[in-house]
Amino acid sequence: MKARLLFFCFFLVGCAGVEYPHSHPLLHRAPAPHMHAGQSCRPLTSADRARLLVAADPGNFPRTRYRQGPRAPVERETDCSHFVHEIYRRAGLPYDFRSSRNLHTAPEFEVLPEEEARPGDVMVFRGHVGIVDENGQIISATRTRKRSLASSITRQDRKNFHKPRGGERYVLRYRCNEKTEQAAN
Repeated sequence: MKARLLFFCFFLVGCAGVEYPHSHPLLHRAPAPHMHAGQSCRPLTSADRARLLVAADPGNFPRTRYRQGPRAPVERETDCSHFVHEIYRRAGLPYDFRSSRNLHTAPEFEVLPEEEARPGDVMVFRGHVGIVDENGQIISATRTRKRSLASSITRQDRKNFHKPRGGERYVLRYRCNEKTEQAAN
C-alpha cells in the first residue's frame, strides 16, 4: 500500500510547484468581461465532448514523455496544462494558454464544483489539471518514475489524485469560444 501511495505521489510531482486558488469565490464568479447582458455562449454539445475525448485518448500518445514547458509537439512531450490546452485546440475549442495555476481565469471557462463534472470538462487539482472522461476518470500528462510506462498520458481514477490542503478539486467547463462569439456579433 505504501508503495502505491509513493507511486502516486511521484506521479503528481510534475505540476506540484503550482499553487491552487484557495478561496472558492471562484465558484461564484461573475460572467466573463467579454459577455454582455443577455448574451451567452453555447454550452458544450455532446459532439464537442466526443471530439475532446477522442482527441485526449491516451492511445493517441503512445510515446509522449513528460516535460514541464514542452518544446516539441504533444506526441513527443508535454506537461498537464499544455496537454489540456492542445486537446481543446484540436477539438475546435481554443483558449489562450494558462498554467494549471491560472486556468480558472480563462474567460472561456466556467468554474463549477467537482460534483458537476461531465465528460470533456477540465478537472483542476492543486497544481494539476486533466480532462474528465466518460467514466469519471482523469486523462492527463503525469510525471512518473516508472520506466515501464511508455507514455506520460494516462487515464487514472479521480480518487488517486489528492485533494489539496485548504481547498478542493474543481471543474472548469468550456462555455464559449470568444473569437467565434465576437465574429457572430
